[in-house]
Amino acid sequence: MRDNIHELESQEDGAETLGYDEVYYRSTFYDNSDERISGIVYLARVRPGDRILDLGCGPGALAVRCALMGAQVFGADPSRAALRLSERRARMSGVRLELFEFDGRRLPFSDSFFDTIIMADVAEHIDDPSLSCLLDECHRMLRPGGRLVVHTAPSLEAIRICGLLRRLTFGAIDLHARLVTPEYEHLHIRYHSQNSIRSVLRRSGLSPIVWGRVKYLKNSWPRWLERSLGWLLADQVWALAFKGMPPALTFPEAPYLDAIDIPSELDMGSCEGLVIGSGFYEPEEGSFRWTEKDAVFYLRSDERSAGLTMQLSAPRPDIERKPLKLRVQVNGRDVRTFRLNDTGCKTIDIPGVIRPGLNKVRLSVDRTFTPCNWGINRDSRRLGIVVYRAGVRLTG
Repeated sequence: MRDNIHELESQEDGAETLGYDEVYYRSTFYDNSDERISGIVYLARVRPGDRILDLGCGPGALAVRCALMGAQVFGADPSRAALRLSERRARMSGVRLELFEFDGRRLPFSDSFFDTIIMADVAEHIDDPSLSCLLDECHRMLRPGGRLVVHTAPSLEAIRICGLLRRLTFGAIDLHARLVTPEYEHLHIRYHSQNSIRSVLRRSGLSPIVWGRVKYLKNSWPRWLERSLGWLLADQVWALAFKGMPPALTFPEAPYLDAIDIPSELDMGSCEGLVIGSGFYEPEEGSFRWTEKDAVFYLRSDERSAGLTMQLSAPRPDIERKPLKLRVQVNGRDVRTFRLNDTGCKTIDIPGVIRPGLNKVRLSVDRTFTPCNWGINRDSRRLGIVVYRAGVRLTG
């Protein structure tokens, strides 16, 4: 044992010689973005005292985030460079990680030891037999009802579509470099589709929910095409798999487990009766900022029927000259279209559209912008678009 890095076996520095060194983990190719980490942490449902395994922990950003939330975190990686970076990050953050140099086979944990296991950006770096072996281990180590969070990118669908587009245009349109950095492409052994991830999870005895998202190729396609064929154009594959049957959905989880709008591109926030989906950001508790052309939220109502009241603010400098078009959908049905032409706060009432139980509300506008005078604002730097504020309440 070196510090808190456990060596399971005497191994050569194979991972480093293959390119998994500090240079790789510090490069822009390695996705340490807050967006990715926040999405994984939310799906992991991290709670104080939970035992969490970050399998393929890399430089430790995700593991440290979970530890800061009070979880007991274990990290495993075949790269000693990654483990050294993880140990250093944990020490600087004032938390402890138990780190294991992992040879890709059996880990020294008892059956049903973990509440949650995370496999973020691991599947594309190993072959099919190794992935199957790893998922069998995950099934063994998870407690009944425990969850496995999987993320892999780029997707096989995206690789194929970009290759086809390059051939059809005789190289004039080449999006491949937006998916994979050529310098590190040799580290990707196997690209996965949503179907291949679903199949391998099921073969290991897990109950998966699998979906795709567009990230690296965002804005590469017409918006209508991305919306209608998002499942095909998605360049990321996400999965949430349970040991045993998925539990009964609690209200806050329902939007994320119906394979629609999961997860948001940004951190989620929730308050009583309201769950925020994609397109929103919560700068402070109970205050939701709408940041995309499309935004989704979920409302729970215990009434037989209820109305929807929204207060919207759209501080666009050209809104009086060119009104903003706002479309409201409830449970997949268009209920109202509004034209906003005042930069002040506007109250919108739509009676009788909320049914008992969970309701999905989608808001769509025809354009967005980044206010130049907000350029030094931390939120605008992080999000790129800071346009609308929305407050929502049910009316009986």
